[in-house]
Amino acid sequence: MKTWKIIVSGRVQGVGFRWSVMNYAQSLGLNGTVKNNPDMTVTIMLQASKQEATHFLKELPDHLSPFAHIENFDIEMLPEVDKMHGFHVLY
Repeated sequence: MKTWKIIVSGRVQGVGFRWSVMNYAQSLGLNGTVKNNPDMTVTIMLQASKQEATHFLKELPDHLSPFAHIENFDIEMLPEVDKMHGFHVLY
C-alpha cells in the first residue's frame, strides 16, 4: 500500500468537491483524507496500490458534484506514512 498526495486544481472549492471525493473513495474502500488549501486547490491523501490510485483518478471526474471541474492533478508518492483508517474530509 502506497500513500499518494494529489493536489487538484480547477473548480474544486465551494462546489461539493470534497464530499464527492470522500463518497467515491469510501465506495471503493480506500483510506485517506481530502482538504481545501488556501490557494483554492484541494489536497487528497490516498492510501492505495498504484493500480487502485490510477483507477480512482481516472474515474473520479465521473463521480463529482455537477458543479465541480478538475483541470489538473499534481501527484506525488510519499514514503513511510502511517496507515490511515477510513476516508475523511479535513477542515
